Amino acid sequence: KTSSDYCFPHRLESFVLLQEALERNPEDAKGWYYLGNFLYSRQQYDAAIQAWEKSTDLDDSFPTVFRNLGLGYYNKKSDAARARKAYETAYALDCSDARILYELDQLYKKMACPLQHRKIFLEQHSDMLNQRDDLYIEYIWLLNQTGEYEKALKHLLIHNFHPWEGGEGKVTGAY
Repeated sequence: KTSSDYCFPHRLESFVLLQEALERNPEDAKGWYYLGNFLYSRQQYDAAIQAWEKSTDLDDSFPTVFRNLGLGYYNKKSDAARARKAYETAYALDCSDARILYELDQLYKKMACPLQHRKIFLEQHSDMLNQRDDLYIEYIWLLNQTGEYEKALKHLLIHNFHPWEGGEGKVTGAY
């Protein structure tokens, strides 16, 4: 037990319950997913990744577990190639999830994918852009960076932006 387990006994109880459930049903993909989430929140990253991998071995149709693996591979293992594969799988499984699309584009950005490739990719999923202001503004930045200033301005003027955490100054910066 850690000191925070004494302050928050429900954390330890949750872990014990997850372990008991998986002992009874080790083929429960969602149980392994939840265990991975718990372990990741406890900074047990390797064990979390292993639990998520077990989840995907049992059920390869759940996009969120692949998204989590993408985060773990990139942020904790510094493995951009595996992160990319995991994120692309997540997005292929749920092309309606704008959050996964945004995070996949951010991974492409960190991997220094060509600007034109990223712009075309987002244009192929233009129906998703309006769902997230951060995704929309990233597209506008790509327009600016590829010299399409008039198109960027048009998109800035027709969209109603909402304030979002971490987004301070991004709209005015794009302008």
